[in-house]
Amino acid sequence: MSKSLQVKVKVSVLLEALKKALDERAKRFANNDKLEAEYDKAVEAYNTNLLKLVKAGKGKVTEATTSRWRPNNKEKVVTIQATFEFPKSAIGSEPESPELYKEWNWKADREALEQAIRVLEMTDQEYVSATTLKSVAEYL
Repeated sequence: MSKSLQVKVKVSVLLEALKKALDERAKRFANNDKLEAEYDKAVEAYNTNLLKLVKAGKGKVTEATTSRWRPNNKEKVVTIQATFEFPKSAIGSEPESPELYKEWNWKADREALEQAIRVLEMTDQEYVSATTLKSVAEYL
């Protein structure tokens, strides 16, 4: 025969864990700008390196297309798109886009966590029910 498992978690412990989870998510969302700036800087360095390789003659032009559409005929600008082939060893690895904490995710998580904290702060029970624990477990 198997016994059923009964879990008892104090409200105070769960409140602390939820507040900590909220703080971690706030820090993660605040870190988005820094991650984006680092990524932009890495992309700029990567593009600069490619341009240096082109200037050094290490890339081979495989295709070039001239844009014939000009919105302002007074400008003396021609747009050319070119495709280059480089040896893999010369270019290195392309920067990977960071996994950002999307604003809509942050707002939804914050709202759910704040609501759970408010409700738990109003309770006079010492322990939470299994249903309550299950409903907030995804945020811990």
